[in-house]
Amino acid sequence: MSRVANFCPNCGARLTQQERYGRMRPVCPECEYIVFFEPKVAVVVFLLRNNDAELLLVKRGMNPGKGRWALPAGFVDAGEDPKIAAIREVKEETGLDVQIERLLDVFHANDEGLADIVIAYAGRVLGGTLKADDDAEAAAWFTRENIPPIVFTTTDTLIKRWQVGSL
Repeated sequence: MSRVANFCPNCGARLTQQERYGRMRPVCPECEYIVFFEPKVAVVVFLLRNNDAELLLVKRGMNPGKGRWALPAGFVDAGEDPKIAAIREVKEETGLDVQIERLLDVFHANDEGLADIVIAYAGRVLGGTLKADDDAEAAAWFTRENIPPIVFTTTDTLIKRWQVGSL
């Protein structure tokens, strides 16, 4: 994911590219301020039901991937616990209340243009009523054999692990 900084947030001078700490970074020639870009972090939640025979997916209502399916997911807000973000995102997109049970994986996913780091959790539905909301246009349960078109590599990777029994 490409990030750009042109002016120093400290003094306003135009930044230059200089090697610092092993890579080229925006540096202020006036006050020596170094710009460090923070990664975008997202969470996804893998939810199963019926003895792990069905997986919950949401149909994206916006780009990237509008009309294709993914795990319930979203960005972690600054200062937010990733597990709390995961619970919040599932509620916003599906109307379901969940509990996070375990960490599945952490992905470096900058090829998707949204997040640099994706934290994948396994969860369990505690309650609520399934309904698509927020940026999801649909939410549904799928078996291993009827997976719809998937948008994100992280979702695809986790589904493939589930399909072969290694999740």
